[in-house]
Amino acid sequence: MSHLKQITSFKPSYAPSIITKWRSSRTGLQLLLVEQERATVEGYFAVATEIEDDSGCPHTLEHLIFMGSKKHPYKGLLDTLGNRAFSNTNAWTATDSTVYTLTTAGWEGFRLLLPVYLDHLINPTLTDSACYTEVYHIDGDANEKGVVFSEMQAVENEAEEIAGLRARKILYPASSGYSSETGGLMGALRVLTNDRIRQFYHALYRPDNLCIIVVGTVEKNELIETIAKFDDELPTLDEANPSHRPFVDTESVPVLVNRVIESVEFPDKDESSGHVLISLLGPSILDEVTNTALHCLFMYLTDSDVSLFRKAFVEIENPLCTEILSYTDDFKNVGYNLWFQNVPTEKLENLPGQIFKVLLDHVERSEFDLRQMQDVIERERLQFTLSAERYPSTFANVGIQDFLYGSIDGKDLHTAKQLTEYEAIREYGIQDWESLIRKWVLNPAHVLILARPSAKLASDIRKDAKLQLTKRRQELGKEGLQKLASRLKIAQDENETKIPDELLFSFPAPDPAKVKFIQSVTAKAGLALNEGTVKNEIQDIISKDNGEKFPLYLQVEHVKSNFASISIIVSTLPVPQDLLPYLSLFLQNFFSTPIVLDDGIEISYEEVVKQLKRDTISDQYSSGFEGEFEELLTFELQFVPGNYKQAIDWFQKLIWHVKFDVKRLQVAVDKALLAIPSLKRDGSVVTGSALRRLLFTPRSAKRALDDLENEQVWRQLGTDLKNRPEFVIDRLVSVRDHLFAAGNLRILVTADVHQISNPVSSWHAIVKSATGASSSSSSALLAALTPVPRSSVNVNKGLSGTAYLLTVPSTESSFATLVAHGFTDFKHADIPALAVATAYLEAVEGPFWRGIRGNGYAYGANLSRSIESGMNQFRVYRGADVSKAISKAKQIVNDYGDGKIEFEPLLIDSAISTIVGALAEADNSYYAAASRKYLQESIKLLGANSTGKFLASIRTVTGSQLQAVANKYLKPLFDHQTATVFLACNPVKINELKQEFVQLGFNVVIDPFGVIEDDGNESGSGSEEEEEEEDDDDDDGSEESYDEYSDDD
Repeated sequence: MSHLKQITSFKPSYAPSIITKWRSSRTGLQLLLVEQERATVEGYFAVATEIEDDSGCPHTLEHLIFMGSKKHPYKGLLDTLGNRAFSNTNAWTATDSTVYTLTTAGWEGFRLLLPVYLDHLINPTLTDSACYTEVYHIDGDANEKGVVFSEMQAVENEAEEIAGLRARKILYPASSGYSSETGGLMGALRVLTNDRIRQFYHALYRPDNLCIIVVGTVEKNELIETIAKFDDELPTLDEANPSHRPFVDTESVPVLVNRVIESVEFPDKDESSGHVLISLLGPSILDEVTNTALHCLFMYLTDSDVSLFRKAFVEIENPLCTEILSYTDDFKNVGYNLWFQNVPTEKLENLPGQIFKVLLDHVERSEFDLRQMQDVIERERLQFTLSAERYPSTFANVGIQDFLYGSIDGKDLHTAKQLTEYEAIREYGIQDWESLIRKWVLNPAHVLILARPSAKLASDIRKDAKLQLTKRRQELGKEGLQKLASRLKIAQDENETKIPDELLFSFPAPDPAKVKFIQSVTAKAGLALNEGTVKNEIQDIISKDNGEKFPLYLQVEHVKSNFASISIIVSTLPVPQDLLPYLSLFLQNFFSTPIVLDDGIEISYEEVVKQLKRDTISDQYSSGFEGEFEELLTFELQFVPGNYKQAIDWFQKLIWHVKFDVKRLQVAVDKALLAIPSLKRDGSVVTGSALRRLLFTPRSAKRALDDLENEQVWRQLGTDLKNRPEFVIDRLVSVRDHLFAAGNLRILVTADVHQISNPVSSWHAIVKSATGASSSSSSALLAALTPVPRSSVNVNKGLSGTAYLLTVPSTESSFATLVAHGFTDFKHADIPALAVATAYLEAVEGPFWRGIRGNGYAYGANLSRSIESGMNQFRVYRGADVSKAISKAKQIVNDYGDGKIEFEPLLIDSAISTIVGALAEADNSYYAAASRKYLQESIKLLGANSTGKFLASIRTVTGSQLQAVANKYLKPLFDHQTATVFLACNPVKINELKQEFVQLGFNVVIDPFGVIEDDGNESGSGSEEEEEEEDDDDDDGSEESYDEYSDDD
């Protein structure tokens, strides 16, 4: 008999879902099911984790959970099974909770893994050897290592981390879990013991403190049966002596009495700009109406170029900051935060007073714009509804919040049923909003943190790192270091106990045929018909609306959705090279510009922004499409289907009725220049920028759009706007005319076609502006469409053999990317084998994971292939010992390529399953599936059912094919004759890394862009020859930037 008792069930009125919650009457275990039509099933297993110190117990325990359970005492079993079951696992540690995730293509694999995963949560092994390797240790060279330590080392000295933690420690007393750094400060991680972690585990990892959340299409009875069986194995809840409920049963935090202003420092050689953080406490998290009102208020203040704070501090000549971000800490009482980014250092002291004066004046002068607030409320409601439709995490987060702070009888969960809070605040009048501002923003005490860059601190950290390394080596001596190396080896051997094959095979692999991918229905009009005709009901609708005579390119992806989007995709190929430096300014201005109508009436940029936001849900531009083909530009509007014609009209106005206003352009230039120092503090940004600037020619748009590449361009634009503005405006008009020529437009509409009127003929105004034709059904179709440009044609060919070393003083971690040339044919015969080989090597608990992350060399390492640019890449993310990470990867690739290690059939199957899971996750909503379908079939020209054909091809890959592609494509990534290295690190590591890469045969160039200020310990390059090469390389370009490595954290 199941002890799971249903406590609530309902259908949200705004999203196609059913939400049901159960609670075990015996153990207190909670289960929440969100039934939605998706290709994947996603699990979120939440534990409330309250701690009063900075030891990092919650975070370290998050890592150790994956090291094995008492039923399955094998490191990596969970992930190895996940690889076989089309799944991936992950986790995150927040201030008030730790959440473990499981994403699986289809229900079958999820059902297989769920009991194994839950056993890891409730019965982890927590061995000393796992703690030693995973949390913190010193290796045989006296270097500090550990996966958790490496992760926190990368972020501890970032401005956002320093300011945010300090604000929380002021807002909350030391006894509050909200004041703790749950990730662990480095000093605390160095002394954290496994016994302390076990103590924390026993206190918090209990059945009544665990909520299992499942989102997707599942067999409900099977899910309940699986959880009920798990529940039966758990200890009975002692209702006579109820356990402490984290945070809820903790004494409330005393309210801050006075305003507190403090300055903090973060390391950086560039002291030109810092940041300001404002933090304050709001109402109870259960007060949905007030919190929704405050959320909308902060959006009113910050979310657009016409919001109060942005108009006062950002959208001005000589901006006082470049961005204002509003975010919340969703604790027992919600914390509200405003982050003013890139404030000129000399303005830091005065900015807080100006902020509150602007707000106070706004209230006292009765300037509150009720119409604008009504627009904000509706836009926020629609954005939440859109999010609930597209992203499984939306309702999962609702469930996590309810588990942490809501009533255990489920009554608070019902606030997600109707979104009545938006209706309630829509009735607020001006006085209500003014009262809200006075009560929660102006009157209560708050915390102000001024984050200042410090070159001295950067130097001190650097010197201290050298000093501590020398000190450790002296104190430990040769014998002590040998003992540490031996201890590490013993711990690693204990962790790496081989998982018995019979255990793996005892878990049947799911049937890939049962994975249901989301499908959209394609229809075409105009030039899109040249790619091939289609026959379906939607095509009939398009054809009847003069689709065959439409003189532009239009493709429609019909989906089940209450929302619609239009993307206009253009090639940068027609833009002459001398105009490419103007692209960034053109894009910055696109959605925030004055316009002039046909009758001569000018609409200010403020009114444009307000009206655009009123008619749409979001507006954005991007380089490329779906993260690829970065010589394209994409302009997108999302909206409700009833506003289809308005969205088209907005594109027509923004493109052909734009007025390039000198003041608006100057503001864009000033903001861009003010943001440069903060970009140089990010190792990923610095490495990605170097790739684009050095691997690609000046003809490349992806290089022309690089923020750091444009530093001097922005300065020149600023000068030109002052001295010859007509020259700049003429260039921008020319950019517009080249980009939006009729033959250069690809229009993609994603919508439920039944919900929009006149899907083709509504484009009449665009046709007229682009072609001069008086009708949207002109029979004279354009003769040709501009081909999709390829980044590969703009790649520099002569950079192999060079290692470029760059410095980032604000981080102690290293970031590296190794690049080698690959193929550029999307139908190349080696694609299936290379895809499987990549998935095999970088799999969770795969060769790279165990060899690099397992040894503490880096937080993450992975491979990628860009057929579009003809580049293969190996990346090291948050490296603690980046040279060893690279050396280990080289050894692994060589061993597989040379046949010293064979590709195992079981792990080949797992790699294939990983690819299946990744594709299902990529297509996890109708919008995402439609976008990727367009990418595959119409941009890559792979034809219909390209995903199905690819999945069939990878199932036939053999071990010998994997060995062949490892030799042909992966070995060159680590060969000094064929690879190019881009590496960003703390300056203290530069000389050591230079020597190591010279020994590997690379020509080393330090500081290829001349940004290092020599302090006597570094040189600008490795030799005079290298200095000459730097000059030659100034005109070369680079590969794309990349997303952060993501895995179990």
